[in-house]
Amino acid sequence: MGRARRQFLRNKKQEWEEYRSEVTAFELRKNLPNL
Repeated sequence: MGRARRQFLRNKKQEWEEYRSEVTAFELRKNLPNL
């Protein structure tokens, strides 16, 4: 794999990890009362 492709894939993986760790307002409204 080329260097640019490795960097692209690394950046996309980091973006995904940041995205999936976010708690949305919908999730808070739905789940917070159950805690």
